[in-house]
Amino acid sequence: MKVQEPCRACLEGLVRKTTALSGGDPGVLDSSLSLLEDLFAPNATPPAIAGKLLSHIRRRTGIWDPYATIKYHEYRDALAAVRGLHGGADRLEDLLSLSALGNSTDYFTGGTFTDDVPVVEGHLDLAAAAISRGSDEMLMLGDNMGDFVFDLPLVRFLERNGRKVFYAVRERPAQNDLSMEDVRRLGLQKLHPRIISTGKANVGLPREDITGEIERLWKGEGPVIAKGMGNFETISEFDGERQVVYIMKVKCPAVARAVGNDVGTYIAHVR
Repeated sequence: MKVQEPCRACLEGLVRKTTALSGGDPGVLDSSLSLLEDLFAPNATPPAIAGKLLSHIRRRTGIWDPYATIKYHEYRDALAAVRGLHGGADRLEDLLSLSALGNSTDYFTGGTFTDDVPVVEGHLDLAAAAISRGSDEMLMLGDNMGDFVFDLPLVRFLERNGRKVFYAVRERPAQNDLSMEDVRRLGLQKLHPRIISTGKANVGLPREDITGEIERLWKGEGPVIAKGMGNFETISEFDGERQVVYIMKVKCPAVARAVGNDVGTYIAHVR
């Protein structure tokens, strides 16, 4: 998905909040806002611009994971929330809806976990059918910390039904996404052993990051699930290569237009 005018305000918010978390240096803020104007070009995607802005702030401040505390609190809140919502659900459609709820929070757009599993709009039946087909191996592309917690019931259901789910996260901190550093720090491999790395610290999954194990699974016969807007904004640029099931909360007008759903809705979107 190419950058659109509504993305400008979101990217500016990213700069301001990230700079504040990284010490609040006015010079870093000014240079980052100037860089945003230089990068805001029609052929760019929002995650590509975000990645360059985040890299600039990291280099200028030396703070490589300004979101570490935020992510820990999200992990704690997600664990507390999911306990009261899972309720032993054993239907694929119900677990997809629970997974969607994990995409509720985002430090840059706000949001909290609700007390109810959301009604998922869009292609929930098509998503369930797509996930039920194909080979035993499948790729699930994670997003924020809360996504991982709310994805675990779905992952375990799929594994009980003969799937091998490879759950991909960033190699190093990128925005407030789950990274392999978080996986090691929190011991998340104990919760699911097949957590793999994208190998990079990019926001979303640009085409050039599809290498190694990710590429093998992408080119395989198993389904691919992508969580969150960052993954949608990047993968929608090349998902004509294969079917992808997107699960997310719509948090901005640009994505809302792209998927045909309102801001604030939870969706399953199959392309």
